[in-house]
Amino acid sequence: MFLKLFKGKIVKTVCLLVALMTLCGCGGTQVVLTTGFNKDEIFIVGSESCSIQELEIYLTNIQNTYQNVYGEEIWNVTSDGVTFEDSIKNTALAELAQVKTLYLMAMDRGLTLDPETKILVANAAREYYASLNDAEIEAMGASEELIEEMYSQIALAQSAYDEIIGDISPEISDDEARYVRVRIIYMRTAYRNGDSLIPYTNSDYERVYATLNDIRTGLLDGTLDFETEAARYNEADETVISFGKGMVDPALEEEAFSLAGDEISDIVKTSDGLYLMQCISTLDRTQTDANKVLITEKLRDEAFETVYDEYLDSLIRNLNTELWKTVTLNTDPQIKTCNFFEIYDNYLGSGETDG
Repeated sequence: MFLKLFKGKIVKTVCLLVALMTLCGCGGTQVVLTTGFNKDEIFIVGSESCSIQELEIYLTNIQNTYQNVYGEEIWNVTSDGVTFEDSIKNTALAELAQVKTLYLMAMDRGLTLDPETKILVANAAREYYASLNDAEIEAMGASEELIEEMYSQIALAQSAYDEIIGDISPEISDDEARYVRVRIIYMRTAYRNGDSLIPYTNSDYERVYATLNDIRTGLLDGTLDFETEAARYNEADETVISFGKGMVDPALEEEAFSLAGDEISDIVKTSDGLYLMQCISTLDRTQTDANKVLITEKLRDEAFETVYDEYLDSLIRNLNTELWKTVTLNTDPQIKTCNFFEIYDNYLGSGETDG
């Protein structure tokens, strides 16, 4: 939610959540019965426990963040039989489980916070705690010491992630990441009826094909202008598009990537229409460079997940199901805090924002 860690890229956390919630194994994971908890422990991962107070801090901030954006009516939403309240509770639990797991990885790797980071953690904790009113402190069971410990664990969790991906710097070629930029004229040869795609009749298809073929002939002999014809005939939302490999219909991709500068394509048939293209750029530099970053991030995440999965599968985890049943959203209008994550980012974030 506020770190790169919380962008949905570490899919094993979902499995961890399921194992915590159902007490069933995931892969080779060890799961034990819900016994031996201290009064305020909501779950245990490996040797690390999570208190109900930590969960309340996460849950309250996530709840209020959503409510500030969507209003109180968001709590009436249900999707696939799951209420939004249950979804938010599960999100808080999953994010905390992930932090605890990565914190354990950091401890096992001997990672520590440097003095400067410790000062930032303390300052962030002081600021967040000072922002709370008495009702919020009581409802969440918050203390400045607890906030500082939570921020410390998040920072160490991020350190574990950063160390694992630190040496992964793949060389991505222009060709691998290449985006092309083309003008298009798209004309439909099918229409939608609900979820079904109904092809045009043969005569209507031939009419569309003949129109595009006449345009192509005029473009090739110089009697027609692409932009003028696109403004007249194009049925797509845009006339100029950029795309990379694997992003469009394979036939369209193959033709587009074979074009030279200003070259006019053959007519390309897809499932719902015909395309005519003119190449603007065989390599859209801005989009290609951005795609290199995305590919690099994907490779780093895959490498991280391999390490994370192996580590996670070695852990015993245990949910205090009786205490979990008592967890509910807070409806007290005095409890408005929502800046726990924002304050962390202000002091210790990487400057990234969630997408």
